Amino acid sequence: MSDKKIIDGYDIVIVGAGNGGLSAAAYLGQHGKKVLVLEKNVTPGGCATSFVRGRFEFEATLHEMCQMGEGDTAGAVRKLLDGYGLDVDWVGVDEAYASINKDKKNGFNVKMPVGVEAYIDEIEKQVPGSRESMETVMEFGRMCTDGVEWLAKHNNEPGPLAKVEMMLKFKDLMKIVPVPTDEMLRRIGVPDKAREIYESYWDYVGVDSTKMSFAVYAFMVYTYLTKKPWIAKNTSHEISLAYDKVIRDNGGDIWYNTEVTKIDVKDNQVHGVELYDGTYIKCDRVLSNIMPTVVFDRMVDVDEVPERERKLINARKLAQSSLTIYCGLDIPYEELGYEAYDTFVRTTGDTLAQYNNAATIEGHKDYCVTIINDAIPDSSPKGTCTVQFAKFYTEDAFADVKVEDYHKVKEQIARETIEDFEKTVGIDIMNHIEEIEIASPATWARYLGTPQGDVYGYACGTWDGMFPRVQSGHKHDYTIKGLRFIGGHGTQMDGYSQSYLSGREQARYMLEDIEKGV
Repeated sequence: MSDKKIIDGYDIVIVGAGNGGLSAAAYLGQHGKKVLVLEKNVTPGGCATSFVRGRFEFEATLHEMCQMGEGDTAGAVRKLLDGYGLDVDWVGVDEAYASINKDKKNGFNVKMPVGVEAYIDEIEKQVPGSRESMETVMEFGRMCTDGVEWLAKHNNEPGPLAKVEMMLKFKDLMKIVPVPTDEMLRRIGVPDKAREIYESYWDYVGVDSTKMSFAVYAFMVYTYLTKKPWIAKNTSHEISLAYDKVIRDNGGDIWYNTEVTKIDVKDNQVHGVELYDGTYIKCDRVLSNIMPTVVFDRMVDVDEVPERERKLINARKLAQSSLTIYCGLDIPYEELGYEAYDTFVRTTGDTLAQYNNAATIEGHKDYCVTIINDAIPDSSPKGTCTVQFAKFYTEDAFADVKVEDYHKVKEQIARETIEDFEKTVGIDIMNHIEEIEIASPATWARYLGTPQGDVYGYACGTWDGMFPRVQSGHKHDYTIKGLRFIGGHGTQMDGYSQSYLSGREQARYMLEDIEKGV
């Protein structure tokens, strides 16, 4: 190392300026730590960013924030972001989602409102006789939300007496955590069509309803209905830039265009990180926004990888990868002929079939559509609008695509998807496309550095979701002294909101590590 540039003087190095990394850096800066954030890309945020094509600025990922609310109804994420002092203009979305099932026999086309009562009313309208069972579902959702909020008040680590209180107060919650969503809805007696409408959100969790915990899903839906989805008025890049300012104002540094190639671990202890140009940064505390699979496969010497980490990586399944289609249209939103912010389009209401079909390019015919102008009319230039499509693949669907066929394949997928939506809702998109960009799983793999272009971390089943991770002693769930992981693959699962929470959580644990000398 004598001929390499060596840098010292930082309390903690954060690898990656994704949502988790930004949140952790803001928290640590507020608590007096000198932090350095290292990001391989030229902008912060990871998935929380935007890009420009022609006169359009596109939101990179189709997102909406959960656990937000405002004022007296402010949720955990709103409080976290406001606590950091982020200067962001927020917009509440006054609808839950639209869902289209194209099955000729059992299909539906619905637009679901926010608000628990309004949501139940609409399902009852679509499926007469479903009200009582859906009221039970929503009561479970309220209970799950109360449980999550109770755990948050105890920093997800209740002491012995609090655990007794938890078992007494939330005994029913503990019973349903291991029960899959689909099974629980059938136990409650939710009619098939109502169940399929309710399960439409499953893409946001990343696993189908036969695998995801009912407690997690019910909590998410109930939170969206009671606190509304929220988005940043000036795209999520506004959030990331606000984080950048807060981190720097608190004395931290962020180096962009700076890739970390190695985390130096010897004898089960972090000693520093090495950059792409050989520069070595000495530090004994690292928070990684890069998922463990990548870190232990590429960035830590093979002999230093703990056996437990090998087993965890092999036990876990990578979550979904994405193909995203960005369309800038030369007509105003009012002339598009379709009104909805977020629409899920399916060939079947069976989420397991949807999940299995999404394993291959040929089989995957489902997609999500986001029209931001529905929530923010001036999100594109006057007289224009944007329509974005996302297809989530459950396996490495592009693995066998030949290099010479790559552009043809992704363009064919985009054409088929757009034409299908045109036919399904009766509008014209193709003849109004002024700008189009297609990001395949390979695009996301290059940008995020994740295997297969994974945008969700690890698939969260009933055994490896939010509640099991919280309850399994996650505070001590690390095997190398000085190294912790943050982001969508962390304890809080995937998503913008959960990544911000994960960053704060692990940063707090690292402060405790420093205080205790562990």
